[in-house]
Parts: sequence; structure tokens; C-alpha cells
Amino acid sequence: MSDRSISAEPLAVRPPATPAEGEYCPDVVAVLVTHNPTPKTLLPALESVARQVSAIVVVDNASEHSPQGWIRHASRNFRAAVEVLVQENNLGLGAGYNVGLDQARALGAVFVLLLDQDSELEFGTIAKLRAAHLDLARRGVMAAAVGPRYRDASDASLSQFVRASCFRFKRVGCGENGGTVEADFLISSGSLLPMAAIEAIGKMDEGLYIDHVDTEWCFRARSLGFGIFGVCDAIMRHSLGERRVAIWFLRWRKVPVHSPFRYYYIFRNSILLRRRSYMPKKWRCADLSRLFQMLFFFGLLAPNRLANLHMMWCGLRDGMNGVEGKLSRLRAPGDS
Repeated sequence: MSDRSISAEPLAVRPPATPAEGEYCPDVVAVLVTHNPTPKTLLPALESVARQVSAIVVVDNASEHSPQGWIRHASRNFRAAVEVLVQENNLGLGAGYNVGLDQARALGAVFVLLLDQDSELEFGTIAKLRAAHLDLARRGVMAAAVGPRYRDASDASLSQFVRASCFRFKRVGCGENGGTVEADFLISSGSLLPMAAIEAIGKMDEGLYIDHVDTEWCFRARSLGFGIFGVCDAIMRHSLGERRVAIWFLRWRKVPVHSPFRYYYIFRNSILLRRRSYMPKKWRCADLSRLFQMLFFFGLLAPNRLANLHMMWCGLRDGMNGVEGKLSRLRAPGDS
């Protein structure tokens, strides 16, 4: 634990007001889940939020070498208090976030910022996200989450937000005036959630373990009447997948490439979510199309295609059988 570890006392919360750009947000606690992080990626992520929030809760999912020591050293000069909660086992992303959400609730947080270990937020981003929440609330809109656009770490391209349509996920761009745009779901990293919404919607689905944790929560929120919004002028730096490759399929597109075991979770959890009554038909159609594209790209064309195909098949099989939680005993050929 840091020398400036989080106190058990509730955080001081300033009266609801729209913070100016770059302003410190004392009612926001950041929750960051790690697994085998490196200082090169994690420390910039911590530093990017340390001036913007009152506290950072790092939930370490049983890393081989605990980052607790070097986080303690690096955080001595942080404005935010930092606590590392070391888990004995790798709980997965959903459960890791839930551990952090429980701690944020104990601290009296009004808003919780979810982060991955390699995401860096531009200064002022959290204030913009918080301001968007308050603006939506003034207009009578219940927002479960708002999130930033992300600049891809590999090529600096800027993301768009997503809505499901028949057989594809449609990109929703931001206009020249910025503002907020409604989305169907957001990636978890960079999302700002009001604690009141978490109480109403529930926490993350731990059975999904990694993939679709954010998708499921967003659609569950939408089924309860909450909205999901992207904030156009809020920016973070983030990477999807271990790397991205350019592939021609009707047009040139850059797609994230994962280790084979991730395709197990992607395929399994897609099947599991299709059984949830609140997952809309448009998402089911668009996601099915995406699975076929992944099968074609990574099961037939990629260098690791045999391992990928094996894990995709195992994911489909376990999804049909209702298997949840962490993948165990199963290993793809050639996968470490």
C-alpha cells in the first residue's frame, strides 16, 4: 500500500457543479485492473489520472511479480491517494472491476472511472466526462456511462462510437461542434459511471471473465432505461488487442489481433449473451456477422489459424453448454 493509501473515510464531495476543463474532480475514484503490467505501460496510465481524481484503486489480478512496490514508489508525489489490492487468483476483468467498485463505494465516490492498465487519459478528460454526466442529468437524461474517444497507440487514429444495425456495427462520428453522441455500448476503459447507476443496474458480470463484460453491462443498463453516451472532446490513448493489422475485405480496415485464448472468450461469451433477453436483435445480428468475419480472418488466414480455430470451437462448444468463468485445463496448440 502506498504511503498515501486511501483512507476509510468518505471522500469529500464538492456540490454538483460543472468543473472547468482540467479541473480536479474530488468526487471521482479511478478503478484500474492489472495483470502482469509493466512500468512502461502502467505508470503513464496512473500518472494520467493522478492529477484528476481523488483516489486510484489498483486491483492486481495475481500478477507473477506484484506491481505493489514500484507503484508505491511512483505514487509518492501523486495528488491522488493510491491503493493496490492484490488478489491471490486472477479473477478476470469483471470481478476485478467489482472489487474496485466495492472499494470506491466504501470511499463515498459519486463517480467511478474504469481503466485498463495501458490507457492514458489526456489532462482534463475526466472533467469533461463528469460535465457531460451533469449536463445530461440537467436535461432529464439518465446516463449509465459516458466514455471518451480513444487514440490508437499504434497509428494515432481516433476512434468513433458504435451503434448496432442489421448485420454490422455502425460507426457514429462526432460533428464539428463535439458534444455527446448516443452509443449502444462503450469499451470499459475510460468509462465514467455514476455510483447511483451502478446501484440501480448492478455490478459487472463476473462469469464472462474478460470479453463482452462492458457490452453486457451497457445493454443491461439500456434495458433498464439508462443511456450510454460518447463524449466527443474527451480523449484517451488506448490499444485494442496485442497489435493491429491491415486487412482487405471490401475495403482496407485495421483489426485488432489477440492471442488465441482470447478468441475462446469472444466466441463463448457471444453465445452466452445471445441467451440474455435484454440483448437486442440488432446486436445479435451484427455480432453474428462479426464472428463470421473473425472466423474468416483469424481462423483461416492468420499465422496462428489452427490455434485460433481450436479456441473458437471450444468457445462455441462451451457457450452452447452454458459454461462461464475462467478457461481452465484447455490450451490451444502452440499457445503458451
